[in-house]
Amino acid sequence: MKRTISALIAALLICTLAACSNQPIEPSEPPVSTPASSNPAVTPDNSMAPEATPEREPYSAMDIFDVELNPYGMDWPCTVFAASFSKGSNKLDGKCPFTLSMTGEGNMYACVAYQADVAGLGLDEDGKFALLNEYLGNDGYCEFEGADGRIVTIRQADPNDDRYKYVEADGSHGASGGGCVIDITFYVDEADVVKYTQLIQDNYDLNALSPIADYFDTATDFSECGISVNLHKDEAKTFVVYYVPDAETIRQNIAENVESDWWEWNGMMNTAFMYDDVNSKLIFDTEDGAITVEQTNTQLNAALGSELSLTKLGFSFDDAGICGVYEEHEPFYSSVAVARPEWGDFDNDWNMSFYDSNVNGNGIVMWYYADEDRYEVQIDRDGASSKYTYYTKGLLDFCYPDTDTVRQMFNAAFGTEGDGFYHVPYEHFEKYVQERFMLSVDELYEVPKQ
Repeated sequence: MKRTISALIAALLICTLAACSNQPIEPSEPPVSTPASSNPAVTPDNSMAPEATPEREPYSAMDIFDVELNPYGMDWPCTVFAASFSKGSNKLDGKCPFTLSMTGEGNMYACVAYQADVAGLGLDEDGKFALLNEYLGNDGYCEFEGADGRIVTIRQADPNDDRYKYVEADGSHGASGGGCVIDITFYVDEADVVKYTQLIQDNYDLNALSPIADYFDTATDFSECGISVNLHKDEAKTFVVYYVPDAETIRQNIAENVESDWWEWNGMMNTAFMYDDVNSKLIFDTEDGAITVEQTNTQLNAALGSELSLTKLGFSFDDAGICGVYEEHEPFYSSVAVARPEWGDFDNDWNMSFYDSNVNGNGIVMWYYADEDRYEVQIDRDGASSKYTYYTKGLLDFCYPDTDTVRQMFNAAFGTEGDGFYHVPYEHFEKYVQERFMLSVDELYEVPKQ
């Protein structure tokens, strides 16, 4: 493959994607509606007939990240790894919190200042530095309330916490080079609690409790319940709390009659069993007469099976069905294209591409070649271009026009130094794919067309 490029390659890529998808790349005016036929077919007059109420589709666990249930969206400079909702806890005095969790790294002032801005605090630089100093002076912890009532909690990342990929730039955990976990919480209005409760109900499997149904009534009104979905661990957990007259007798009956493992945690006996591929864990609080049942669903994306397809993810295919393209036009243009060899002869030699038109004012293009498991990564700004070959386990290689130019342009775009930029474009691509499709880049490449 020739390793010479010009500043026109990015434009050529856009043309290629446009041809691949049969769609214009640049934002355009909405198309004019197709005129009605001059000879419409005669249909019965149903103008007075009542409209049928469409049946609501059950919520899947992943819907907790969609706009209907997630008021904050997924477009963050940090990496979203989880969302949760709970209701009915006496400790919260009836409040029902929804929490979106994400990790940030690098410049801690940037993390704190950004959250303060989007929370509408209206702080000047001194106010933002005061928040940063609160975080640094409190062993990596600060919390504040936003103008819209959100509670923002920022804490230092913990290498022993397996809920997320540990984030640490240089180990200092100071004003720079730190890694943090950011929780954004709001309390759901009473009128909206119903749909969140429905999300839990749709993902809580009463049939999976058949082995213990003889020992207490497993039916529930979901008055105290919750759900959490973790993208990093690829799992969803739902829980329901049952209040019973004699929790200890129920525990003994289950222990004597149901085959399961038992252990003690935090002074309470726990057990777990599998039924219909659902793992149910029971926590017995004999003092308060409560049994908490927690069910876990793992491999959320794999569970979608044949239902997952590129077309359902929003990809549009060319007429030949060889190349599919996903595009976003706002606030800046970006796209992902997939063209697997088994789909037919493609005019280009790459199998997947990613384009982001605005990475700190730079255009970034990546082409993936499956047979060699390599990427070509290019950056364009102000008529200048540079490019290098990327292997996920490789070293800096095949730089154009030279290594120094590659370092200078990519470090300027991503705020890195030396060869620190090497993995960052791929990580940017990985984050983009995870936030849009809840998949890794490798998983996205394996998704069928339809």
